Amino acid sequence: MNSIKPPQLFQDDSQMLYTTMVGVMMAAIFAAGFHDDVDRTLTRLAPEGTSYPFPEETRLPAAKLTSAIGGFLLGVFFWTLLNKLRWEIIRQLLKYREWLYSPRSFKTKCWFMALSAFIPREKFLYTFQHVLPHYPLPTLESTCRKMLLTVEPLVTPDEFQEITKEMKEFIKNEGPMLQAILEKRENTEENWVADLWDKYAYLVNRSSLLYTNFCTDSAVEKSDLSECSPKKQSARAGCIVYHHLKFYEMIADRKLPPLLVQNLVPICCHRYRYLFACTRVPGLAMDELKTYENSNHIIVIRKGIMYKVNVYGSDSNGNESILSPRELQTIFQEIIDETEDITEVQWNPAVFTTQNRTVWAQEREKLMSHPSNKINLYDVESAILHIALDQSKPKNLTNEAWTNLCGGEFNRWYDKSLTCTVYENGLAGGNVEHTTADATLTSRVLEYVWANSKYDNEGNAFDQNAVSHPILTMPTKIQWDLEEFKPVIPKYLTHHTQMSHNLDMHALKLMQGKGEIKKCRVSPDSFMQLALQLTFYRMHKKAPKTYETAMTRFFKYGRTETIRTVSMHSLAFTKAMDDTSVSKSDCLKHLKAAMLHHNNYKLDAMNGRASDRHMFGLYVAAKFAGISPKIFNIKVFTDYDQLSTSQSPYLFDKHYADIIGLFPSGGGFAPQTEDGYGVYYLFLGENRMTIHITSYHSCAETSSQKFGENLLQAMDDMKKLLKKEQHFSKGN
Repeated sequence: MNSIKPPQLFQDDSQMLYTTMVGVMMAAIFAAGFHDDVDRTLTRLAPEGTSYPFPEETRLPAAKLTSAIGGFLLGVFFWTLLNKLRWEIIRQLLKYREWLYSPRSFKTKCWFMALSAFIPREKFLYTFQHVLPHYPLPTLESTCRKMLLTVEPLVTPDEFQEITKEMKEFIKNEGPMLQAILEKRENTEENWVADLWDKYAYLVNRSSLLYTNFCTDSAVEKSDLSECSPKKQSARAGCIVYHHLKFYEMIADRKLPPLLVQNLVPICCHRYRYLFACTRVPGLAMDELKTYENSNHIIVIRKGIMYKVNVYGSDSNGNESILSPRELQTIFQEIIDETEDITEVQWNPAVFTTQNRTVWAQEREKLMSHPSNKINLYDVESAILHIALDQSKPKNLTNEAWTNLCGGEFNRWYDKSLTCTVYENGLAGGNVEHTTADATLTSRVLEYVWANSKYDNEGNAFDQNAVSHPILTMPTKIQWDLEEFKPVIPKYLTHHTQMSHNLDMHALKLMQGKGEIKKCRVSPDSFMQLALQLTFYRMHKKAPKTYETAMTRFFKYGRTETIRTVSMHSLAFTKAMDDTSVSKSDCLKHLKAAMLHHNNYKLDAMNGRASDRHMFGLYVAAKFAGISPKIFNIKVFTDYDQLSTSQSPYLFDKHYADIIGLFPSGGGFAPQTEDGYGVYYLFLGENRMTIHITSYHSCAETSSQKFGENLLQAMDDMKKLLKKEQHFSKGN
């Protein structure tokens, strides 16, 4: 039987593609509502000289065109699909958090390999922002359990029993409702705590920014931590400002490379946008963090006189760019020369920024009512940064740190995100408004600035890549009308002077560092935290409520979480260390257990699994709900931290490690309580470190210098204890 062949619909592939194209066009035309005129439309689309239907000779070119367009669209589709798939894989991989706890496990090694295979080679500032994990919300039970562990060593057994009872009531009654509020935020926000933290930890605070800002100090020589080589004040200022502006441009253009932990794991870069051209504007009840796009000027302050300086100019080709370091030096030198003969510091509204925030908000409203003052305020607040050309010459790191933090009454606008300070002896530090950023970000900026600052043989600011500008815009002196404020300015000036002189600053430079600590086979950070605990206990015979900063930038919009160092283990160690009835082996056991607790808590904090931010969120949720659970009125929870501590890396971009002969020297911040301390320690390489200690002169029981002396003794005692263990282990 002969098989029956089906009718051949198309003579060749080109005819099939041609017919398909016509069909697609007809469908599109019908869909567009032009089906009444299909024939005429198709005829109009045909090649010139042909009629519908298209002759055979036009089919192959049409088919080729259709094939090319289809292939291109198909390629774009698959490229887009694969790119989305790649980023989705990266997103899922970044959700794996166990790599911090088990960095050497087989699972983590496989994870590292997978992540490295998908991470793009070309990376820019916000490359990874869209795939960073959301900040997790712990369970109510886990947070309450952790909170009890952190307060137990700080209270008596009877008090702890009462707190435990109240915590159980909270878990049973108000807690679930407040947790539900936060769960709703977690489902709708990329970071459930980020804006709450900015608003209710910073912006609603009414106290003076003198006690919440932090300072940075000048770089020091790597060899002996001595002051960096002296430069002319105007030259140093020229380099400092120029390279800050270059960093600002990299942020604005999104060309700044992101930081990757272990060159692989990205962290959030969101806070970079608040480093420059940003000001904390005072409000009657809550302040506002305001950024200014396209800002092109800075404010220079010298002896209280403020100048507006345009830092961009047109080159010979008419292109606008940053003024060169030498051009900036010229402008700064003119300002220094112009103010040379002024003997008394001129008044300006900067002193208002040192006051209570509500008081400053009220005075600002009065300033805004005057037309010229309103313009001046906008210029001051919208500047990229401020630079203070101070006429003082700090004698040592302690003196410099105090001046950077407390400043002159009219030479620091404390609301400004970043104020650079250059002294007559060429030292250069800064003051940072804390709402805008944390120390790690400003430390990275300073690393870039000091690594790239260059000077010619005559000590003038220099950069071979800088563009010259034939015409420079001269600085504009800002004229304030302060007539109605003359009665109150002396009062504010006195208040600031009292506050600043109450701050007791002491800075240490040590020719030892984490290298010696690591030989004891312990974590340098855990070692320092326990040394601080031992120091405080020896001086005050109790355990302090302690804060240490942990970075949570592995999560989108993440900032910090609190590491709670104090534990029953740390309390046992500090009590046992000087108790002759306790053996050294038992002391060592307590020390190791305390260090293990600290390290585990730090990892939990970095992973969003600690308790403070969650408890803070529950507290804010209670305010929203109009309730006041008893747990939030317990003193140990409401008290500020008596020992506030922080540290940050000394190196961010590794390619600077060998090309810069300077170390950062760190910085400082004020204590949270009148009877407390603020401690910032910075490991510099393996064999150097600096420590900044603050307290208040008004408290007779505290002394920054004595704390420093006792801290050095505690560090030595702990090293001896740990080395004895090593010696004993080797003997066995």
